[in-house]
Amino acid sequence: MLTLRTLRQIASSRTIPSFRSVSSRRQSSGDRLVDAGRMGYYQSCAQAQEARRQWLRQQWQNRP
Repeated sequence: MLTLRTLRQIASSRTIPSFRSVSSRRQSSGDRLVDAGRMGYYQSCAQAQEARRQWLRQQWQNRP
């Protein structure tokens, strides 16, 4: 059985690196640009994966 002795053993926004629960009004515009860039990058990765998945499915269906 795991025993928690201190609050430091519990993950929170203070202990997780680069943790963002919600955007705040105090967040600088530079941080928002970084977040937007990160989201755009992963969205383009997801679109590329979906396009590759569809291409592979089409290749599989049209095989001789």
